[in-house]
Amino acid sequence: MTITTQSILTNVEYGTPSGNYDGSSQDWASDAVKAANYYRGQGNIQTLAVQTTNFEGDIILEATLDADAQTATWFTTEIYGDGSTAPLTDYQVFTITGNFTWMRIRVEAFSGGTINSVNISY
Repeated sequence: MTITTQSILTNVEYGTPSGNYDGSSQDWASDAVKAANYYRGQGNIQTLAVQTTNFEGDIILEATLDADAQTATWFTTEIYGDGSTAPLTDYQVFTITGNFTWMRIRVEAFSGGTINSVNISY
């Protein structure tokens, strides 16, 4: 059995542009990555690992069943953070079950800290 691990976000620091984050937006989304069912029937269990330092905001894991990530309808599968302004320095792992083809991260109310990494494995 082969395990695939993909990085969705790496070292996103508040105030510093990185990837889809422009350095000032509080709400933004990452690029989509292939999920477990992208290859048709390869599985339905994904593991999400989130690591943050003094993070203020919410990290929302979104998934889709659509084949095209650009025109996909996205829905929430997991939320990291509680909407408060208390900084989170944490490492959490979530198990998500579903025949998803694509997954991405949406960040809301980003007002401080660092998203060290968000990785998905299946």
